[in-house]
Amino acid sequence: MSIVGSFQQQYLLGKYWYLSYFKYILYTQTKKSQVRQKTNKKTKNTMKKIMIIIAFVAISASSFAQITGIYITKDSTVVIDKIYAGTLSGVNFHTDSLYSSGSTGIRFGAMATYRPTKWISFSSWGMAQIDGGSTPWSLQQFYMTITPIKNLTIQAGSMATLPTEQRPHPVSGNGQFETFSESQIPGGGLGVKVKYQLTKDVQLASGIALRNSLPEYSGRIIYKKVQLSAWYTTCDSTMGTALTLDLDRVYSTFVFKYDQSISNVLVVKLSKKQDISLYSDMSYDFVKKDLVRGEWGVLKGFDSKWIDGLLGVGYQHESKSVVGYLFVHL
Repeated sequence: MSIVGSFQQQYLLGKYWYLSYFKYILYTQTKKSQVRQKTNKKTKNTMKKIMIIIAFVAISASSFAQITGIYITKDSTVVIDKIYAGTLSGVNFHTDSLYSSGSTGIRFGAMATYRPTKWISFSSWGMAQIDGGSTPWSLQQFYMTITPIKNLTIQAGSMATLPTEQRPHPVSGNGQFETFSESQIPGGGLGVKVKYQLTKDVQLASGIALRNSLPEYSGRIIYKKVQLSAWYTTCDSTMGTALTLDLDRVYSTFVFKYDQSISNVLVVKLSKKQDISLYSDMSYDFVKKDLVRGEWGVLKGFDSKWIDGLLGVGYQHESKSVVGYLFVHL
């Protein structure tokens, strides 16, 4: 083999390896570029998801601060009056033994009103509660309100009776934290109520509702911050009265059920600034001749832009225990 032939073969071989190496470099850089693009795309998608989540949380947080008076329709005829969610937990430390017990309840609810005209409206609310270890339960109502003249209001449907209106509304924090004494007032039912605003400070009202398919008659008078109601239930021939006083620093509801029981809840606010109150909730049963409810303690309220609630500690007579409460709600 000549020297020229040998050099020519080496040249062609070198050219082949050079081109192969160049193709390898080009292929590697292309792959890296594709991987980099995919990585950037994934990163962008991930960042987009994170931004969506952050925006959703921000919108939800701002919505929690505005859970009343939400207008649904453009003409403002349908209003979500309230959206409610709350959790209440209590722990009992028994003083007659080294034993503690507790419970937690979660409640959800909503209220809405449809007002097609100024003189008629349709209202509805519903709530559901889940108590640890118990069967979930619910309440719901739907009723119509008519205002034929300025000072006269007529309501009909499944709703609170006049005495029931002295109990806290179920779709509220006070409703979830309802006291034993307040719960002694009869609940709602199918019926009719008529209310007349006699003066700015005085309202007179009467109503009839079905209780176990038989009529229950009720009446009420309101003078400023004082409410007095009475009822007679024909299904069991029972009668009762409820007196509510709701002043600036004092709240009290007194319930008397003829030949059955006498109950009273009293809350006195010691400090508005610190939101600290003393409370007493008592009920004496005439049939059992016993104090079936006796609880006294201190409540510390708190509120923020998004949530309200309270911490409480007291002594419960019937269970002979010190009880602690934590209540948080929207």
